[in-house]
Amino acid sequence: MSNDMSPLDIIAPRDGEIRKLADDLFWFRFSLPFRLNHINLFALDTMDGWLLLDCGINTESSASQWSAILAQLEAKKSIAGIIVSHHHPDHVGYAGALAAITSTPIFMGAREYEETALLLRYSDKEAADIGNGAYVNFGLGDICVGHRRNRSNYFRTLVGDLPEVLIVEPGHVFTTTVGAWEVRFDAGHSPGQMSLMDHARQLYIGVDFLLPRISPNISVALRDPDHDVLANYFFYLEEMQKLDDDWLIIPGHEWPFYGGGARALQLIKHHENRLKKLLDAGSELTTGDAMAILFPFELNDHEIYFASCEARAHLNHLVTRNKMERLIKNGVVFFSKQ
Repeated sequence: MSNDMSPLDIIAPRDGEIRKLADDLFWFRFSLPFRLNHINLFALDTMDGWLLLDCGINTESSASQWSAILAQLEAKKSIAGIIVSHHHPDHVGYAGALAAITSTPIFMGAREYEETALLLRYSDKEAADIGNGAYVNFGLGDICVGHRRNRSNYFRTLVGDLPEVLIVEPGHVFTTTVGAWEVRFDAGHSPGQMSLMDHARQLYIGVDFLLPRISPNISVALRDPDHDVLANYFFYLEEMQKLDDDWLIIPGHEWPFYGGGARALQLIKHHENRLKKLLDAGSELTTGDAMAILFPFELNDHEIYFASCEARAHLNHLVTRNKMERLIKNGVVFFSKQ
């Protein structure tokens, strides 16, 4: 197979449909009310029943979509458990409700469970104060800061409460009817996303870290705006470059594909290009300036959050590389060329 990415020759499932990807792996897709308008969800066939992978957001739409999928799955065997890959709302949002419906446990990595629990605990005021402080730090201007100040705990509007979960350790193996899926944890897009690899069959459910068309959002947390999350993602991509072209990459969005190593290299070049754009833009930048450079189109409030946090992630990495330094002026952080 060539070094170019190749999509798997399979049509994406339509609403309420389930597609078979391997003898023990089944794919279905839910709609989302965002620019990225869908999420890929999966069911693993085990001797004890179905293991569901990821859940969608906590909405009536998800409830309706799950009703159609569960009816088909449970006609063949019962649900054995729910795996949640990471804390982002489209993956964890409906997990609590789904666990209640199926009377099954939730499996999560410790870091992502901690993050979910923390974000759910924030009061509306706490969430608004953290967001407001970050937007001032970013230099986003009075209008954006005002919008953020008036926002409640948006995470709680998309994510339901979780029961106590079963913590999965690195190297854990989920055994299916025909395979063995080893757990790995990676940081970058989220602090500890769980993904699954069947080494014998060269199948990798990469969830959100290795997508075929777009880069996953690489963003700082509002409460920790100086953390270099892009360094973590580069570390992951360097490892993924070693994947043979025969590995089938099964992502949380878009479509399964071959050529994960080639895609990892493309993503490295993509982020290197973004770093160069910021270095070429001027001698002193706020996060808001960097956001306008990297995302030069109209953004709604939801998108400003992601775009500003990703812009800051790139600025932080330039500090790590000693290409820029941070300066604070009247509560706003500026990034100046070294």
